[in-house]
Amino acid sequence: MNIKLLLLIVLILNLTYANAESVKDFGSNPGNVNMYTYVPENMPANAPLVVSLHGCFQDAETYNKVGWKTLADTWKFYLIFPEQKRSNNLYKCWNWFQAENIKRGQGESKSIVQMIEKMIADYSIDNSRIYVEGLSAGAYMTSALLASYPDVFAGGATNAGGPALCAKTEKHFWDIFSWWYLKQSFSDAKACMNGIDKSPEEWGELVHNEGYEDFNGPWPTISIWHGAADETVDKINQQELIDQWTYLHGIDQIADKKGKSGKTINVIHEEFHDNNGKLLIETYLVPEMSHGIAVDTNAGCGETDKYILDAGICAVRQIGLFWKLNTAQQ
Repeated sequence: MNIKLLLLIVLILNLTYANAESVKDFGSNPGNVNMYTYVPENMPANAPLVVSLHGCFQDAETYNKVGWKTLADTWKFYLIFPEQKRSNNLYKCWNWFQAENIKRGQGESKSIVQMIEKMIADYSIDNSRIYVEGLSAGAYMTSALLASYPDVFAGGATNAGGPALCAKTEKHFWDIFSWWYLKQSFSDAKACMNGIDKSPEEWGELVHNEGYEDFNGPWPTISIWHGAADETVDKINQQELIDQWTYLHGIDQIADKKGKSGKTINVIHEEFHDNNGKLLIETYLVPEMSHGIAVDTNAGCGETDKYILDAGICAVRQIGLFWKLNTAQQ
């Protein structure tokens, strides 16, 4: 390869990952995944931390485009961009449908928690203001993390995802070549993506029994986003998430506040409060949007790419406001 061309490629890659750092040593890493971080300049003490999980066919570099880095520079919080390896999943999806990767203390979910522990050890981070969000497979992994590690996260956000622990395929000793396991994993994941109708109690007790069983603290808050025209993960999953998390928070499934937002489209926005009026759950249903996360390029929020869609509303900004990342204290 021409040396000038090689230097140009290196320069482009360095510009793309400006101020983003690859971290190699962050624990035992049982899920065998990659860790990237973003640390804005002049960080204050006791700052929040956001974990951002890409979708299938994406990587950390691609998912950087959703707009978190600009907000981190402005509002001053740390970022982790975990990255799946193709050796773990051919399509670079998080394996949210496999029990070995979502159970507390195991697999990919444990690796992500170890990334958080590494950041806490290296920087001044407010342990009570740690959040996680994701797209598609990253969204399903987000809800799994909230279920299995509710003691770690103050809040989460899903974009085109579904209920926690909807699928949790187990390996069996007799499946020597994992053929049954892979086939069943795919089948279970597909059923979840198509939508499974369960009662709030069924979804909630699934978390109580299969997540962090001994947890008795307050459950994380959650922001739930979905495209109304999503043909990959059916929008029924938004309602199933509402059912699950209202049950966990001990509130009803009737929205306390309804409205519309978005500069150019009527995004349906709902809020669910506790008896004291505290906002615990919010939802956004984006009309005509297919499978992806919403950005607003006209407002300087994000860049379009595969599954990163210009929908006239900035998902990460609204999620950040929901988590109160724009304030010094929660």
